[in-house]
Amino acid sequence: MNKKRKEVKFPELKTAKQLLEEELKIQRLKTNTPIDNLIGGGIREDEVIEVYGEFGVGKTQFCFTVACQVASQPDATVYWIDCEDTFRPERIRQIAQARGYNPDQVLANIHVAKVTSTAEQFGALEALPKNTKPKLLIVDGVTTLFRAEYIGREQLVEKQQQLRRFLHRLKTYSRDHKVPTIITNQVYANPDGTPFQPLDLRELAIGGHTLYHVINNRIFIRKTKEGKRIARLVDSSEYPPAETPFKITEKGIEAPPEQE
Repeated sequence: MNKKRKEVKFPELKTAKQLLEEELKIQRLKTNTPIDNLIGGGIREDEVIEVYGEFGVGKTQFCFTVACQVASQPDATVYWIDCEDTFRPERIRQIAQARGYNPDQVLANIHVAKVTSTAEQFGALEALPKNTKPKLLIVDGVTTLFRAEYIGREQLVEKQQQLRRFLHRLKTYSRDHKVPTIITNQVYANPDGTPFQPLDLRELAIGGHTLYHVINNRIFIRKTKEGKRIARLVDSSEYPPAETPFKITEKGIEAPPEQE
């Protein structure tokens, strides 16, 4: 029995001028943090940005800050997929109060899925409403559960394939629904690194090249003296490498006093 061929839908051809006109209509989500200085004033509504660094540098604090800022607007929904059990509603309340937002409104507008397996991580993404558009999507600890479930070199290929599948679906959702998306990630020591190299070349994002082809802007965060942090744009399809300092306060992420 001959199987029916699946009909292939070919993409519409557009001129470069049409594409430029579409680009000019794309909006940006201002994070109201120093990170905006690195990415053209905010996150594009159809892109995924990665924020990575060692434990405690401020990745989740950045997400808390942006989530509060977005959720302070009436009917502005934020979806948060928590892969590391790091979401803290009390911290959301603290930031909201410190910034003068209505904390109850902010908390009500942030919807959190705490996932404990890669299957749940896929499920949380698939469960996102298709008929409504959130203002922001966050996946905190995007590679954590893949590392926990796929252990050893013999499972490396399968791990990378499944991670690539998740990231492709995430990118597709962000692009099709025009949702600004933030993912956070951990680092590992580069075996070929030397003490003479910059830290962002000695500490690499987990996931390697699997992430590089999906992420629009990749931001590395490191600690410095006196509690400051440095956010460095290490890879971007639009902007040159650059960095900016910030600090973590009760308001979340802020510029240091000398830059305010």
